[in-house]
Amino acid sequence: MKICVAMGGVSAERDVSIKTGKAVFDACKNLGFKVNQVIINNDYKLHLKDFKNCDIVFNALHGPIGEDGTIQQWFEKNNIAYTGSGPNSSAVCMDKNSSKKIIRDLGFNTPEWDLVGQKINYNAIDYPCIVKPNSQGSTYGLSIVNNADELGDAVNYAKKYDSRVLIEKYIYGREITVGILAGEALPIVEIKPQNDLYDYECKYKPGMSSYFCPAKFNDQITSRIKFDSESIFKALGCKGYGRIDYIIDKNMNYFFLEINTLPGMTSTSLLPIAAKNLKLSFEDLVYKIINS
Repeated sequence: MKICVAMGGVSAERDVSIKTGKAVFDACKNLGFKVNQVIINNDYKLHLKDFKNCDIVFNALHGPIGEDGTIQQWFEKNNIAYTGSGPNSSAVCMDKNSSKKIIRDLGFNTPEWDLVGQKINYNAIDYPCIVKPNSQGSTYGLSIVNNADELGDAVNYAKKYDSRVLIEKYIYGREITVGILAGEALPIVEIKPQNDLYDYECKYKPGMSSYFCPAKFNDQITSRIKFDSESIFKALGCKGYGRIDYIIDKNMNYFFLEINTLPGMTSTSLLPIAAKNLKLSFEDLVYKIINS
């Protein structure tokens, strides 16, 4: 089988994508696949020949274009097989406002939020709150806001990454994530960052976060979280693999934060940590993603 690993792109997550892509490229080589890497700069369509000349594209892109359904739609138009979710599911999951609406309507918990319009009613906001871009990953543009004086700067910071911005209720609790592989939930990972938030530094700088897998919850809570994660993955039309992030409060209520249809695959990434708990090596994980 010939694999083409697509990485790079034009989003703020370009560097993370390249790290993911190179890790996947090395894994494919170790698995004995014929593999080449395509580093996308401005126009992914320039690489049509490369993509056509392989059996499947491992989509290691992150953020807009690569993760929002754009390239997935183009792949399908050109009959190119690829890893991950399809165009419609990718678009919905990348749009936090849309995915949160669906999750809420299905009866799952998600923090209350507002989509910022032209005017902000500062008096109607409860503090602290989270401000973040509507369609962006790797916590780019995300801030915790403690009072009204900080809100304007936080919104402007988020708008550097997306014209649409969410103001979300801050819920104090434990950060957890659930990887999904071929429709089944992996062991829950709890994240304990050194900073107040699980920000870019804590995500990608070794030693800035501690990870506990499986997370220490009783069997009933663990089963509920994993069952609901599989249900959410299916309800949003996702395929192959993904990762769902939650915050869980002191009363063991867990709140959906977002779903990643193309989660990172670097040395500090959460999906490989969960897979490792099942005795799946990084190569095993890549192999299963390709075959899913």
